[in-house]
Amino acid sequence: MSLIPLKQTVTITPASGTDEWDRPIAGTPYTLRCRVQEGTKLVRSMSAGSGVHGAQSQEVVSVAQIYFDKSPNIGMNDTITFTDENGNVRTYTPISIEIKRGLNGKALLTVVNV
Repeated sequence: MSLIPLKQTVTITPASGTDEWDRPIAGTPYTLRCRVQEGTKLVRSMSAGSGVHGAQSQEVVSVAQIYFDKSPNIGMNDTITFTDENGNVRTYTPISIEIKRGLNGKALLTVVNV
């Protein structure tokens, strides 16, 4: 049982690897129950390159936050497709993935900023 009601579903298309031009290759899509909260939020995104002083990040604007139960297998190169109540299809890629843990260390909730 989740901490919040998960009344919506999204389709996750995982990246199963990269081609010769380093573009992600789409894997087999699957669906997950979730909660999509649309609204802008300023978040930090990790950049692919790392500098002399470690990993670099930049501030970007997230247009939605997607809440999942526990810790689903979602990667930064995956594609998330959501169809809202009006039939509008939106496709997102994750900006950041945050796993919220309880006091015992177990994953309670995963927040994906897109």
